[in-house]
Amino acid sequence: MDSTKKFDNPSPEESASWLNKLFFCWVLPFFKLGYQKDLQVKDIYNTTKGDLSQPLGDILERNWNEEVLRAQKSGKRPSLKRAIWKTIGKSYMFIGFLIFLNTFLIKMTQPIVLGRYIKYFEKSSTRDATMGWSLGSGVILLAFLNMVAMHYTIVNCSRVGMRVRIACCSLMYRKLLRLNHISSGKTAAGQLVNLLSNDVVRFDFALAFLHYIWIMPLQGIAGLIVMYSYIQTAAFPTMLVMTIQAVLGQGYLSRLQGKFRGKIATLTDQRVKLMNEITSGIQVIKMYAWEKPFEKIVEFSRRKEVNMIARNSYIRGFSSALNIFVERATLYIAVISYVLLGNRITGEVVFSVAQLLNTIQLYMSIFFPLAHSSYEEAKVSVRRIEEFLTMEEIPALTYSDDGVAAAENTGGIRLVKARASWLPNPIAHTLSDIDLNIKPGTLCCVGGTVGSGKSSL
Repeated sequence: MDSTKKFDNPSPEESASWLNKLFFCWVLPFFKLGYQKDLQVKDIYNTTKGDLSQPLGDILERNWNEEVLRAQKSGKRPSLKRAIWKTIGKSYMFIGFLIFLNTFLIKMTQPIVLGRYIKYFEKSSTRDATMGWSLGSGVILLAFLNMVAMHYTIVNCSRVGMRVRIACCSLMYRKLLRLNHISSGKTAAGQLVNLLSNDVVRFDFALAFLHYIWIMPLQGIAGLIVMYSYIQTAAFPTMLVMTIQAVLGQGYLSRLQGKFRGKIATLTDQRVKLMNEITSGIQVIKMYAWEKPFEKIVEFSRRKEVNMIARNSYIRGFSSALNIFVERATLYIAVISYVLLGNRITGEVVFSVAQLLNTIQLYMSIFFPLAHSSYEEAKVSVRRIEEFLTMEEIPALTYSDDGVAAAENTGGIRLVKARASWLPNPIAHTLSDIDLNIKPGTLCCVGGTVGSGKSSL
């Protein structure tokens, strides 16, 4: 594949109507083309303007520079989170508002309509065909609207996360070009690769679920009110169990995952740095037959990293198992509590409460823990990126005309008593008292013994 060839194939998404974007109809011609023949590079749509790297990087860089200036005035550390929020805050909160509407207008209405529909078939109810058709159509329509809203919001949340990832990669690349000699020595190639490949990926996952951190408490209160209308006081122990599991249990597990994520990232940096050093010196290692000792070093480094990944995986597995257990246990607690309080079970109560608990459990026991754990992991990535972005840069060059501004002198180089050093505040400068005058249009060659300062000049 020749990456130098550029094909002009604008994405139809940019000119699509809101209805096409809502149902993703603009991508159907692409699927049809892929069904008819093997896709080639020229068939792929161009990147939309909102997803381009340069404008996203420009916006984030401007916000980051403003944050750096604010931090310098206040004497605090600049916050990358605040710069990212300024970059994507408005569009991301609009998607959050859509999720909020879907949660309270559609998801919370589904168990109510389902309960009325089940009650319609009871013998004691007066059956009206129009009412039955209306309730049945309502159950199907609400499920369809929920599916459309969920797909649209999930795709756009993931897209915002992708834009944050692209902007951060662009910002780190620009920062890399401005690092001074000391900062470049502190930044290993493996660390930078890890930042650009592993750390920024956390933004994709975190922004897909982050809204559920503030939606979950509101949805839990609304769910308790609806559940109380069906099973009265039996709703309180049910919600108490779910709250303890979600807030306390899953919250603690999420913090552990964030802690392990930081340790895994550090171990990965060390391993990649070690592999780069071994690769660069492989000829010496082969010449002295040092393969076995270095093999043990790599094995030891990788074993430490894998052990930490395994601990994190155990926590993830336990968290998922706890979610499945609570989903079944809460329905059992609700039904048993309702019966022990002297009430009679009906189909309307059981099926309505079951669907309501599934909805609450989806947000409280699945989405909220995912949002919390992904946020903790993203915070680790933000801290690591901040450490890289706050490294020292090459100082901006300043010059003075001193009256030498004639057009014929344009392009000349003149140094008078110049001093320079690779290190800040050195004991002795690398170059001292350098006088140099190179006229425009002339060829100048610099020669000297090894260590005389040719490269420094």
